[in-house]
Amino acid sequence: MRIRPAIFSPDNQPLRVKSAILGLAIAFGSLGFSNVYANSFDDPFGVNTHLPTHPGREAAQLADFYTIPAPKTVQKQQIDTRHEYSLAELTALALSNNPQTHSAWASLRAQAASVGISEAAWLPKLTLNASAQQSQSTTSTGFSIPTQRIFAPNLSLSWLLYDFGQREAGIAAAKAGLVAARFANDQTLQTVLANVATAYYQSLADRVLVDVDKQSVKTAQKALDAAQARYRSGQATISDLYQAKAALAQAQGTLATAEQTRLQNEGALASAVGLPVDTQLRLAPLQTRIDPNLDANVKSLLQQAIAQNPNLQNAQAQVAQARATLDQTERAGMPSISLGANQGLRFQQSLGRTQTNSIGLTLSVPLFTGFDQHYQSAQARAKLAEAEANRDTTYQSTELAVWQGYYAFRGAVVAVPSARVQVENASEALKAVQAQYKVGYATIQDLLTAQSTLATAEVTLAQNALNAYTALAKLGAAIGQLGTPMFSEHSLLDPTTAAVSEGATSSDHQPDLAPTSHLYVQKEQSQP
Repeated sequence: MRIRPAIFSPDNQPLRVKSAILGLAIAFGSLGFSNVYANSFDDPFGVNTHLPTHPGREAAQLADFYTIPAPKTVQKQQIDTRHEYSLAELTALALSNNPQTHSAWASLRAQAASVGISEAAWLPKLTLNASAQQSQSTTSTGFSIPTQRIFAPNLSLSWLLYDFGQREAGIAAAKAGLVAARFANDQTLQTVLANVATAYYQSLADRVLVDVDKQSVKTAQKALDAAQARYRSGQATISDLYQAKAALAQAQGTLATAEQTRLQNEGALASAVGLPVDTQLRLAPLQTRIDPNLDANVKSLLQQAIAQNPNLQNAQAQVAQARATLDQTERAGMPSISLGANQGLRFQQSLGRTQTNSIGLTLSVPLFTGFDQHYQSAQARAKLAEAEANRDTTYQSTELAVWQGYYAFRGAVVAVPSARVQVENASEALKAVQAQYKVGYATIQDLLTAQSTLATAEVTLAQNALNAYTALAKLGAAIGQLGTPMFSEHSLLDPTTAAVSEGATSSDHQPDLAPTSHLYVQKEQSQP
């Protein structure tokens, strides 16, 4: 018998070397396979393939970008570029065209649907189930059981009969939410109207300010012409000429800035209406009649705001919703009684039809829910306290808005007569200084100061008119009125409306701000 030498014997050195090399190869191969295996299961679906390899790099790819459609707004070709739009017309466009009103309306409909969901809890639920099955079994000895085909339709009914008021509380919470959504919708409308009114008044004021700056450029040009004439005749120094040129450059720069501001605010007006920002809207010239005396005092306006401000009413409705939700949560731990019925058929091959029927009542008593009910009730109570605190905060902010709007309006109106006097006197002073400068009785500093004083007075007068109408719009929004807040029969929210109510066309307490170069009409001109 031949004895084979052992592999690891001292006499078999070559085999030992080969075995060691083969073992190392198997070990490294196993390690590589395990790494590949681990890497493949680290991200088996390759979700990280298109992500940045390092932080701080852009992640969006070209294929990720969407083609975003423009809002469904009134097309620019439907805007009459020759028509001068009033505030009422722009408001009508905004109410039907601004996306915020569409969003509020959709939210209102969604909340109304939630009421229907809660009401559905009163009705029974019917469910139809049908199953079809084919089975065949084969034993280890090769014996095959004949194929069995089964079809089993089943109709089941479940009806919650009594739950100790859980459904009523849920419906009450949903209805309170619907009331809150109604007031939220009205608040959105008021916000849209206030934004349109503010942008509208600002655009009107911008156009007046552009006219003021144009007049300032003309006046500065006249001053430069006068300085050049005196310089050529040897009656003025070169410094007068340089100062006049600097004043003209400053006036031109102010005009250029005013033009850009006008374009910026016109885009804001178009956006508030719901139109593309580059829509060109023509507005009627600024003609304002401001009544400095409101028929209603601030206390009556505060009472109106507390009674009808939609934002405050929305906060109160949210309190009612939170209270109903708490009631529903606390009743969730009560027993419930349900009716269940079932009717089924079973059709099985070679066995014919089998019919099953059942009906019964089920009493469900939650004994222990792992303290889930306890913490849900605690959360609902905290939500109620939060809603009450939010209501109180809204109450105070509403009062403050009415208070500030009222006195902001009165402050702007009271300042109008003073601003008119400033414009009148500054205009006359400029005429006098211009005449004096031509004959050498005034310096170039006197002339430039008079020009600056007139421009400042004109800007102040326009700004007071803007502040008055803006404050009036904010006051109406704070009170909760949609549209023109008719606090007195003389208050016109639309300053482009030339006509006023009968009996208020020429009273002494109504200052006129006509769109002239000096922004005022002297009262003496309207008197015989």
